[in-house]
Amino acid sequence: MTNREGDRLPHWIADVCADDQCGLAGFAAGLLPDLGAVVYGMSTDWSSGPVEGRVNDLKALKRSMFGRAQTPLLRKRLLLIAASRRPQTLTAR
Repeated sequence: MTNREGDRLPHWIADVCADDQCGLAGFAAGLLPDLGAVVYGMSTDWSSGPVEGRVNDLKALKRSMFGRAQTPLLRKRLLLIAASRRPQTLTAR
């Protein structure tokens, strides 16, 4: 995956499915319905990693406050946490 060679994925899936001892056969077969999207995702430089990390953080904060706070307090806390984790930029004065 680090080499962005998504075109090799169909060969990998065939090899994995042919190997009786491999525990990845179910995973490999599950990739087949969306093979085009998976190959494209492995071939492009674009990544949603930072966005997924931020979403995971916000969900963890929301779970930690479940049943303890109403919507306005939860919203305020989530916005403050998100703003504090935003990269700081230098501004000219």
